[in-house]
Amino acid sequence: MPAVPKPTSKPKEKNNGSSLRQKKPLKAKVQPYKTKEKKKKESPLSELKKLTLSQHNHMPTRKDRGDFPEEIVRELKDRADGCCECGCSRPDNETHHVMPRTRDGRGVKTNGMRVNTICNQRFHDNEDELQYWIEVYRERHGEFFWYDEQDWIDHKIRERQEKRIAQQEQELVESYMPITLVIESALGRNPTMDETRLFRKIANNKKDIQTLVDLIIKLQAS
Repeated sequence: MPAVPKPTSKPKEKNNGSSLRQKKPLKAKVQPYKTKEKKKKESPLSELKKLTLSQHNHMPTRKDRGDFPEEIVRELKDRADGCCECGCSRPDNETHHVMPRTRDGRGVKTNGMRVNTICNQRFHDNEDELQYWIEVYRERHGEFFWYDEQDWIDHKIRERQEKRIAQQEQELVESYMPITLVIESALGRNPTMDETRLFRKIANNKKDIQTLVDLIIKLQAS
């Protein structure tokens, strides 16, 4: 019986995915639209504000401001010439804060006084004598003789604020002055405290003031 030949298997074709799977085309990445940021216009700073900001990052502590620098101590020693400056003729061996550190007296030359240890302790124990020397230095160096540079900056800022508040108060009084004059002429008397408080409440609105003035004039005419 003749031998039957074995069937030969066809080699499997490699599936490269071209027929079944097609590679998706890559989408181009869309870059997000960046809006240009508008630069804010910086308002000009006053010289006083610039000076305040420049010192903000390295502001000395209260203790630092109360200490006498070495150069100031040397100047005070030269001025005292080895004698207590209270006039007791004892040798000077300490630098006294005329305005005490506990009352924000700074380590400035105008607040310094070379004294003996005994005298220094006496000043702190005797308020009358302490006040005596405060008045002496106030007459000698000015009202705020113990101020340092930062104190003067703060003082000027406070003065400006107080001046602005006083100006606003003056403008407020002037705004309700017509009502006051009308009442004085119509009723023959000055406005009461309650009436004045009412005027102040409506003083910010000029229309309300004019309406009230017109009403009072009409009442006076009737």
